[in-house]
Amino acid sequence: MRLYFVFCIICLVVISCHQHSENTYLKSYKNIQWQLLAFEDTTHSFKVNDIIWLDAEFFTQNDSVFWNSHHEGNDKFFLQLKDTIHHPFYFPFYLSSLQDSLMIIAPVNDILNDIFNVFEIPAFLKNDSIIKCFFKIKKKITCFDNTSLNVWKKNEFQEIESFLQKNKLQYQTDTNQIIWLEPLPIPSFKPRPDIKEATVAYSGYFLDGRLIDHSDSLGIRYNDTLQLLEGLNYVIKKMDVGQSAKIILPSHLAFGSRGSLNKTIPPFTPLLYEIQLLNIK
Repeated sequence: MRLYFVFCIICLVVISCHQHSENTYLKSYKNIQWQLLAFEDTTHSFKVNDIIWLDAEFFTQNDSVFWNSHHEGNDKFFLQLKDTIHHPFYFPFYLSSLQDSLMIIAPVNDILNDIFNVFEIPAFLKNDSIIKCFFKIKKKITCFDNTSLNVWKKNEFQEIESFLQKNKLQYQTDTNQIIWLEPLPIPSFKPRPDIKEATVAYSGYFLDGRLIDHSDSLGIRYNDTLQLLEGLNYVIKKMDVGQSAKIILPSHLAFGSRGSLNKTIPPFTPLLYEIQLLNIK
């Protein structure tokens, strides 16, 4: 009986290792490669438009990490799955399940554009053709429950206060709760009744310094039909042409209680923006 028990254990270990080895070699789909690390075969859990909560790390081609979802304890990286015809990056997730781990290797532009909404390659990636991504699938999100939202809302104000104290910054807060770091004192509104178009250059960051959005030095043009974030629209109305501003937007004037559409900016996330008004017409 004991020998039979030992034999069964050995068989289970061999089968488990066999399943694991089948999943760990590098596979390809269109312009991406991936490796699925799963120790058992389970039902595939995901479909288009599902939101999944991930542990995530992004590495340069030379294996230097440049983005980590646990950086300064944020741990709120969400990804909303898309189709795989135009977005092959999402394909491996449809073959995976909860608690699986994934390594995905994809072109630099695909990751910057689709995941980080950045369209100008930063200096540290100029010589790279690919980005290496490591994910651990934590949870499938069907909705953001009220308990989580209330905790994150409370943490937002603590995060802003900690940032201001840590960096010993001078600031003023206006009536919309926008925190002005530059210029001080806060400018007054500019009467501009006939503006057809404005051009602005800007960079947006999490409060821990990670870049989330960036325009080139030529800026972007916008008007009433092409809006920026509500908070940025408000700030621009206080700026002179050529003037720069540095502000912290509370989440209700940025991506709100639901976060960004691609879920890389979590709910109740304050953002720091550096913005320059280049031109108005």
